[in-house]
Amino acid sequence: MSHDGQASFVPQNIGILLTLVFFIYVLLSAMFFTFLVRYITGKLSAERVPTVVSIVALTVASLPTGLIPIDVFVVGYMKNSSGQFQPWASDMRDRHDFSTTLLSAYYASYIATLFITFVIIPLAFFFHKTETASSGRSRQNVLPALCYTGLSLVILVVLLAIGGVVPTRDLPTPNSTLEDQFRNMVEDLKTSELEDMFSFALSIIRIVGITLITAYVGVGMVLGPITHIRGYPDPRTELACVRNRRIGIEREISDIQQTRVRMSPGVHQLPRSEAIRLLSLEHEDLDLREREEQLKETIKHWLSPFVMVCRPTQICAGIVGLLVGLLIFVSLFMTNILRAMYSFGESVGYLMPTVEVLNPLDRFALSIQRVFPLDFIVLLFLVTFMILAATSGFQKMGIGIPWIKQTYNISPWKTKSRSLLVFTANLVLILLAVDVLLLALLPQYTTYSSQHYAACAENKSLAYPPLPTPLPDSAIQGEALVLSRGTRDGECSETVVIPCDWTAPEDQCVMTRIAVLWARVCYKTWYFGAIFYCITWIFLIVIILEGCVATFRPQHTSSSVTILPDLESS
Repeated sequence: MSHDGQASFVPQNIGILLTLVFFIYVLLSAMFFTFLVRYITGKLSAERVPTVVSIVALTVASLPTGLIPIDVFVVGYMKNSSGQFQPWASDMRDRHDFSTTLLSAYYASYIATLFITFVIIPLAFFFHKTETASSGRSRQNVLPALCYTGLSLVILVVLLAIGGVVPTRDLPTPNSTLEDQFRNMVEDLKTSELEDMFSFALSIIRIVGITLITAYVGVGMVLGPITHIRGYPDPRTELACVRNRRIGIEREISDIQQTRVRMSPGVHQLPRSEAIRLLSLEHEDLDLREREEQLKETIKHWLSPFVMVCRPTQICAGIVGLLVGLLIFVSLFMTNILRAMYSFGESVGYLMPTVEVLNPLDRFALSIQRVFPLDFIVLLFLVTFMILAATSGFQKMGIGIPWIKQTYNISPWKTKSRSLLVFTANLVLILLAVDVLLLALLPQYTTYSSQHYAACAENKSLAYPPLPTPLPDSAIQGEALVLSRGTRDGECSETVVIPCDWTAPEDQCVMTRIAVLWARVCYKTWYFGAIFYCITWIFLIVIILEGCVATFRPQHTSSSVTILPDLESS
């Protein structure tokens, strides 16, 4: 669907279309997360309440991400290829109404996500104190679960309270440097105390989320594809090794027991070293027996005959994953370099007023935006890739709680209820931070979409790097689109259409609401923007290090690190 003027599309029709698209997105998200949860828990072992809570929580947490392409579409659709506002968006009040509606949708989705994170998930987690609880014991867990959930709510309230007392930067004063930099955003920067409190609490939670992205997504987006390319060991070969090892263990256990029989009548206990060795061998034999049963089930699996047939597809999936990861790395690296060179600096959270050079991902998104909803599909593919990469990272390293000496293991088809809820909580935090990461990966696309505006050629250089415009016939490579020649209001001898940025005249460009929300955070609490910028550099370093380690690491005998279901884990 072209963004250019179609008289039949009035705001009511746009609203109906976008509502339908968003409903389809929610439905697909619910189906995807149902598959993901079933994949890591199994169909028979999964308990009903943790499974339902996980699916609902992840679906709700994905709502803000689903609003981003809709936000981008609305902003891009407001203007045509000549840089003029569409008839339905020519009135500033109509544009304000659309922006307010989107902003309310963002706030509603964030509030719902925080409610899930601080109420529903803790309640389900502490209710299931044991993996298998009887009904009577479950009733005893209700009161402690409510107490711990109340403590979780107290943490959220404390974050909101801190946000209410932490000083924030005032609006730009006339004739100041900030007033010159933010002259077109003064109205957008105006917020209430309640919005500042909510923004502070959400930013703190996002820091946790971006840290999880660095730790788990950075590892998974490299390790998962490489594991798919290398392939997995043959279960029949591994089964033979397991059986041989069990035979050896049984011989050692038998020798130790015969030693006990031959001991003198007055001695009833084995020496300490022998007793410890016997206990270790029994535990190892128990683990191997469990692994042997799993391998037998794998060999009997109905997909087992198709493993060799699926191997080329598995290799292709790994190669595609590596290429997508490389694209994300290059795009984020370019954006960070541009921020270091052209942003306002750390004092304003490294906000970048102009995208001087488009990174590959940003250029691709702007190019396919001409046909809706291709950009929506690509954006969802990126988010899905990050979710699968995070799942791969969780399987590799497990999930540790800093103040509790326990690690929750995430294994395909074998994850227990409490581990599932911890996995869900971490993935919800990651989804909350993905929005900020998308702003770094797609700076022009997520800020001004495909908007252009008319400007005098004397004031704007024709060498300015052009962005893809809404219509294919208006996208001219290598030079800006000349709108008119001659004199305009006695000032312009030549008028050109150029991409929107912060230097555009007042009321000529409209920012997406997600970009406005982030600009508020960086302007009023600059340290959050600086922290996120530094963490993205750490994210890039983690990708490089994990790439080196994964390349030279020898292949393991068992495979449990995947981003897609595999027979060995079933």
